[in-house]
Amino acid sequence: MSTATGEPNLLANVRRQNWIAITVATIIMMVSYFAYAAAFVDPDTGERTIEPVPMLVGLAIAPFVFIALGFVSKNPRAPKMVVAAMGLLLAVGLTIGLLDPLIGAATGFCLGGALVLNRPAVERLMFWRLGAVVFTGLYMLVLLVVVPPAGVFTGGILPLMMIGFADEYAAWSAARQP
Repeated sequence: MSTATGEPNLLANVRRQNWIAITVATIIMMVSYFAYAAAFVDPDTGERTIEPVPMLVGLAIAPFVFIALGFVSKNPRAPKMVVAAMGLLLAVGLTIGLLDPLIGAATGFCLGGALVLNRPAVERLMFWRLGAVVFTGLYMLVLLVVVPPAGVFTGGILPLMMIGFADEYAAWSAARQP
């Protein structure tokens, strides 16, 4: 990439805009995720239950995570990608959610976010984004087994940030290529 063509500046602008989108969407995602998480644990006894109202509130807020992520990152295909990301959240989140609802929700948000976030012109970007999705799910699984409160908290913060880290690594890796 040469500086004369302006490609590094364009890439830097896309990456900067993506981090702003990730920040805004993470705030919304935390509200959705923690409302959804509250639906599965009774605060008095700590027993697993299913409360429909917080679960529905969490699911109702979820599309706004992808809307913010797509439009703030200036993805030219944002409307189409938001619908696809919401479908992935439901399909993956509910499928993995049969094992653990919190891992399912976090993995669904991460996979949907990987799809809807604007893609900088970097080689192998989706490979690294999908790696971030897998890493997020496995990391949450370990944390939920070892330190459950940390696992719950991590699920509300980590998914979209991991996509940003994957993008940064892909851009760094591409810059090192001759």
